[in-house]
Amino acid sequence: MNSVIGIGILISYVVILIAIGAYGARITLKTREDYFLAGRGLGSIAIFMALFASNITAFTIIGHAGLAYQVGYGAYGYVIGWSIFITPFTYYLVGYRSWLLGKRYGYATQPQVFGGIFNSRLIGLVFTVLLLYYTLPYLVVSIIGGSLAFTTISEGAVPYWLASMVIIGISLVYTIPAGMRGTVWTDIFQGTIFLVVAMLLLFAVARSLGGFSEITGRIIESNPAMLQRNLSPAIAPVNWFSFTFTNSIAVIVFPQMYTRILAARSSRNLKRVSLYYPLALAGIFGVSTLLGVWGSVAVPGLVGKDADYIVPMLIQQYLTPAWTILGLVVILAIVKSSIDSQLLSVSHIVIDDLLPWFRRVSTGQAVIWGRMLLVVFAAIAYYVALVRPAAILNIAAFAFSGFSVMLPVMIGALYWPRATRQGAFAALIIPAVMLHLWYLGVLPASTTFGFMPVFPAFMLAIVILIVVSYLTPAPSPEQKEKTFGLFEKVFK
Repeated sequence: MNSVIGIGILISYVVILIAIGAYGARITLKTREDYFLAGRGLGSIAIFMALFASNITAFTIIGHAGLAYQVGYGAYGYVIGWSIFITPFTYYLVGYRSWLLGKRYGYATQPQVFGGIFNSRLIGLVFTVLLLYYTLPYLVVSIIGGSLAFTTISEGAVPYWLASMVIIGISLVYTIPAGMRGTVWTDIFQGTIFLVVAMLLLFAVARSLGGFSEITGRIIESNPAMLQRNLSPAIAPVNWFSFTFTNSIAVIVFPQMYTRILAARSSRNLKRVSLYYPLALAGIFGVSTLLGVWGSVAVPGLVGKDADYIVPMLIQQYLTPAWTILGLVVILAIVKSSIDSQLLSVSHIVIDDLLPWFRRVSTGQAVIWGRMLLVVFAAIAYYVALVRPAAILNIAAFAFSGFSVMLPVMIGALYWPRATRQGAFAALIIPAVMLHLWYLGVLPASTTFGFMPVFPAFMLAIVILIVVSYLTPAPSPEQKEKTFGLFEKVFK
């Protein structure tokens, strides 16, 4: 950690982030749309990197590598699964029609889009509450993962509390002044860093371990189970299906992802993302899978949650100080590119969709309140990250499931004219309640038929939306015309 080159790299990284924030602040207008949506002017590269970098979290390089350490190469398919195709497809399936509505009616968030489709402030409020409820714990997990990696790589020189403060603090430095423009520009910078440097890091670790052939030989000799096609119990077929199902459909519901789609300059940009995204996703998860499997022979003996430390340990034990700093920069880039967008999205939702229930907020006030809320949510997240509740990872898994079971209502609203506000309300609330009952153990595990709770909850949401919609009065012609009349004109 005393390498002059390494310290120079770290300082340069931070300075560039601050400079991006400063420049973004100079050209960002003091308007709601410019601050929270970058003036709806994101081009192809910006929208791709914003979606990709915001979706890659601490789980990618830390949690997934820990899984690969324990179960072998099968971890790759477990996480990638359908995600490599379904996730980018949902960007277009849900994103394109949402973008059309946002462009036509000025919608800036999910509560506005779906509250507008159903002509219901209540539906908008339910979306607001659920999105905040599911996003905040996921934000905290990103901070915890990044801070643990920072502390491990620094061999304790940077304590956990300081690592958390640095990660959140740097994120605020460019997010507060520049809003979405700052987070998107840093996404481009940080996304490029962790795609390029992560690959270089992989080759550096491989070289330190003797090369690809040498590593594979050691795995065959000491831990051949890593190479076998037989599934580990942890990724048995039912678990594999449930996890990859959730992992592939939840992303489009994340408010930070959805808002970035609304900020696209053109619908053509969304189509291009569907082409680029799978390649980048395959590459970054390939790196974390290889590092995890290699770590099983390079640093054997890690059990349970300790396996999540494998990438920081490989970097710290097998690379030079300069490479160690580069490894730290990669982890920081991955973690912060999601933390900043999550902080901005929850602040945006509160300003646009929750605060108006209590007081009128002008466009200038929205920016001021947004900046204050960024600090408030950052402070709350920092406190929870310091407490590090034992159940936080379980809470994150629950939050991911919660996002997933909201998707049927979103798709139904955009594609089914017969969907009613009553059906949407029931399909949002009842599956959310069922998830709580399953995760808290109130309902026996047998009632999920071996699947993760998210799958039966998702199917239940579909059934409820259809049944309740048919049992309640159809939307008025004027209400349907507002949404589906627009779609008919576009698709003709």
